[in-house]
Amino acid sequence: MKIVLSFLFFCLLAGSCKKNNEKNDASNYTACLKATFLPTSIQDAFQSVFFLNGKEGFVSGYNGGIFKTTDSAKNWIRLNSTLNLPIRSLFFTDSLNGFAAGGQNVCGGTGCIPPGGFILRTQDGGTTWVQVYTPLNKIEISSVYFVNASTGFCIGDNVIIKTSNGGQTWSEQRIDNLGGKMKQVAFLNPQKGYIVCLSDKILKTEDGGSSWQISSPGHGSGYFSISAANGSLYISGQDKILKSINEGNSWIEQANSPADIFAVHFIDDMKGFAFGRGNYSGGDFGRYYGSIYCTTDGGITWNGTADVKETVLISAVSFPSNDIGYAVGGNIVIRINTN
Repeated sequence: MKIVLSFLFFCLLAGSCKKNNEKNDASNYTACLKATFLPTSIQDAFQSVFFLNGKEGFVSGYNGGIFKTTDSAKNWIRLNSTLNLPIRSLFFTDSLNGFAAGGQNVCGGTGCIPPGGFILRTQDGGTTWVQVYTPLNKIEISSVYFVNASTGFCIGDNVIIKTSNGGQTWSEQRIDNLGGKMKQVAFLNPQKGYIVCLSDKILKTEDGGSSWQISSPGHGSGYFSISAANGSLYISGQDKILKSINEGNSWIEQANSPADIFAVHFIDDMKGFAFGRGNYSGGDFGRYYGSIYCTTDGGITWNGTADVKETVLISAVSFPSNDIGYAVGGNIVIRINTN
């Protein structure tokens, strides 16, 4: 019900792709970052964000929109994705070549057929998009990640989809007995990668995705996000943030960390940031605020708030450098300065 209420709030957002009304002053929600809120008039609820550098970036929406900025999220132009389904993940290997993935595996009404998922590719910086793959079954795709220009991975409900030729062709590998959705895929290097799931499961590969081992941290919660820095791994989700210092063989709960974190990012083994769902405003037609936290001691302590009232829950983040990042919540972009 909480997620439904948040989504209904997203659906009330309306407007077009005009100039943002940027706030002049940045908010110090934590001791180690400044957040500048950049409201847009885009009529979509942002699902994903990917920035190539401090100025050039992309966001995608629930209604199939892909939008591009070249001036640090001040102005946005709508790109032609050719779809009206949720675009849940974006990834660019360089300024020209990028991928968008998403879809929907549910629908309403008697006899309805879910539209399923898709993978889109652009080779001209987002100006045009071509659908390069449709999953064999009606599954939505939740995350896309490229190890290099040739090798990339997409994940769905119980399926890992891989390309070895820059997205020209894809092959599927089914993973059974997960009990929940795969949420995010990320790699440390071309051989070693991880997938976090909603069912207290983590998948790990040490051979470039040829085989995957399933493990459980044993905390009974789901995970949304994973981040790696200087030999440490961090995963966030419905409960506390977990940390591993042995490549995911065992996990330590960060007792003072926040819960309901949809995106976690560490810039080194000490300094990290967490974004997610904050407190409920109250009332029958209320909304969830965003939450922003940071740590400077490797996750032992966290500073921040669950009352970021300038936005709804914060769903995704992209850090093109250690100094600057961009997060999204509703139709608002948040510029993060870490210095």
